[in-house]
Amino acid sequence: MALWQKGIDDPDIKIRRYHCPECGEYSLHIKYESFAECENGCFLTDSSVIDKLIESKDYKGVFQEDELKYNFI
Repeated sequence: MALWQKGIDDPDIKIRRYHCPECGEYSLHIKYESFAECENGCFLTDSSVIDKLIESKDYKGVFQEDELKYNFI
């Protein structure tokens, strides 16, 4: 199932603070089906890993609009 079918196009999902598998912090922003960026400089480009993160619902809180605007590419 494609990520958009799981709600990746839902604005709430795009701003959730997912658990970053690289640094262990809840600071991962999933931007696209095959790209996620962490506040700590980690990047994920493996869509299967991103898919598993969304399915696991392992997130805490959401990013604020200004955080997304200034802390990410």
